[in-house]
Amino acid sequence: MKSVKIAFIRHSVTEWNEAGRIQGHFDSPLTEYGRELAAGWRNVLEPETFDAVLTSDLGRTIETANIITEGLKLPMLHLPGLREQDWGEWSGLTTAELHEKFPGKLDKEVARGWNFTPNAGENRIDCAARSIKALEDGIAEIIRNVDKDEIKILAVAHEGTMKTVIYKLLDHDFMPEKKKRIKKRRLHWLNWNGELSIERLNEKL
Repeated sequence: MKSVKIAFIRHSVTEWNEAGRIQGHFDSPLTEYGRELAAGWRNVLEPETFDAVLTSDLGRTIETANIITEGLKLPMLHLPGLREQDWGEWSGLTTAELHEKFPGKLDKEVARGWNFTPNAGENRIDCAARSIKALEDGIAEIIRNVDKDEIKILAVAHEGTMKTVIYKLLDHDFMPEKKKRIKKRRLHWLNWNGELSIERLNEKL
């Protein structure tokens, strides 16, 4: 059986990140700082050592991956299943606007842990399930097309997507009192040997 190593990262900084707006399935481009940041990640990631790339189908992950792999001709799959958690009616709002429009709703949902569900949006359980399936489907396609026994993949996704996948693999909860396991702008390594597992988390980019 082929073995696969996956470098799992979040997209770089976008205009809505800097404005504090919830993106969900909406999109905004990387800022100039975001593009510079992604270019700097090449030194750590060594993109020439990868065999393929997985991203969501949203522009911010594709743009990040294109910057990191600039000049390389790596196969790249854009997977809708790797999109950010769908924040429904909360998409496009700042936290202040969310509290004003839906008083008390955010705090109530945060307290529900894995069942956190934005209005008309998606809960974390469903986000984890479709994200893990997308990763496994993408890995399977790459395995079919890359003639190597040990394959290395770069996967560029979203904060919510990454948290749900990694927390599911760790059997970790989202309850507010639980320790957070994912640090911002870090590199996480997953393995696939018939099923996904975690190798190590939170390496500096």
